[in-house]
Amino acid sequence: MTQLREGRLPLPCMRRFFKDWGLFSVEVVALNAFSYYVHLPFFISNYDLLPAFTEKIAEELIAPKPPGHTLILLETAQALGLSRHEVLEQPASAAGRAISDYCRRIFQDGSIIELWGMHVYEQTLGHWSKQWEEALTSRYGLSKQQAVYFTAHAEADLVQHDGRMGHGPLNRMILQRILEQGLTAKKLGYDPKYCAFTMVDLQSVMENNAIENPYPT
Repeated sequence: MTQLREGRLPLPCMRRFFKDWGLFSVEVVALNAFSYYVHLPFFISNYDLLPAFTEKIAEELIAPKPPGHTLILLETAQALGLSRHEVLEQPASAAGRAISDYCRRIFQDGSIIELWGMHVYEQTLGHWSKQWEEALTSRYGLSKQQAVYFTAHAEADLVQHDGRMGHGPLNRMILQRILEQGLTAKKLGYDPKYCAFTMVDLQSVMENNAIENPYPT
């Protein structure tokens, strides 16, 4: 991130990262929708949380228009010289795939506190996205529209936007309710802090791989 902020990160490294990140981004949006079904009993019991939670899922699928965040992902990918085929159909690198596989494990097999322990990480992405947006527009010559993927996430993950609660604050609210109700069952070694910090570690794995294995232009 230091190299990115200073404008020293080579474009092929950014392309490698965004290629792997793009596939992860699309998959995690789909997994969020899946989690609505898995944890529906909790949200029915905590009905006051249901509108904001379903709005978050819907936003990722339909805003600014269908297919939602995938659309803005591809707009920024194109600005970085990546095609839809490269981002969505070609396999990610092994290091880039690790975070997707971990998320699939937690979404599909994790308890509710494991999942929302992991979700705490989402708020950090707002600050991270803001740094990407600022670097791409000030150091690499992209327009704000070309950097729209990061602009949108800097807003969506941190603050209220278009009448919707920020994803970070919403995740904290849900996690607090889970803790208040004692829904703390977890698998061996998967406490909430571990679930959150592992996301940070695996993002670092993806970033380091991008530096070591640039994607050719």
